[in-house]
Amino acid sequence: MFKLLVTDVDGTLLDHQSKLTDLNKRAIKDCINAGIKVVIATGKSFSAVEHLIKEFNLQLPQITLGGAMTVTPDGKVIDSFTIPEKIYHEIIDAVRAKGYEPLIATVEGKIYYQKFVPEMKNVMEIGETLYEADNIKKDIYAKHSVSIFLSITADDPLDSYIRKEFGKRMLISRSGKYFFDILNIKASKGNSLKKLIKRLKISKEEVISFGDSQNDISLFKESGFSIAVKNSYPELIELADAITDENHKSGLGKAIYKYILHKTVSTEAEF
Repeated sequence: MFKLLVTDVDGTLLDHQSKLTDLNKRAIKDCINAGIKVVIATGKSFSAVEHLIKEFNLQLPQITLGGAMTVTPDGKVIDSFTIPEKIYHEIIDAVRAKGYEPLIATVEGKIYYQKFVPEMKNVMEIGETLYEADNIKKDIYAKHSVSIFLSITADDPLDSYIRKEFGKRMLISRSGKYFFDILNIKASKGNSLKKLIKRLKISKEEVISFGDSQNDISLFKESGFSIAVKNSYPELIELADAITDENHKSGLGKAIYKYILHKTVSTEAEF
């Protein structure tokens, strides 16, 4: 029997408009009512998923910013992985030398930009609030940053360049089509989950996880059973124990009833 359900947010729990479908909402609540704990593991900041934490009245620490921060339901940081200051400056300089502007997230959970560019609207569209910084090279940002990310697609030359230059020293992954994340090498959803299940004194086999992106690979590896939605990255589908319907077709909810609650979902209940 599963004791803990861990789910990614965008592309998995939420639909293409970053909305929670009725079936997914009901399935999560039915899990909680059945005594199964729920944890969100997302590339988003705490503030961007706080409404979901409140919606489900989640009680456990939640995994945010791709595993760089684990935060209690009331916003208290219990674990974080900052980017080494020297590497932080190297990455910012390298990104700007290529003509791009980065976003950064700090341990306070806020996301900052120095120069706003149109691509950053992709981040705002998934519910993130962006704050303007006078200079992200200042110590206050360099010493307390947990994530550097860019709104670029996988075929953008900067993707392969950053992986080549910093891939051995940093954790680099995607959390979505337009979301390219650079984190401390020790930060990942999987590492954060591993710490959490140790704290909860449950086994890996008692954990079921859901995801769709590259940053969910580590999550799947630390779970007893993993389920990918059909819209997932190919490498995640290959790793998953099961495949469910797309996110906008309530794939998560359908899988919850099939694999966890073992109930049949009627057509009327699906949408």
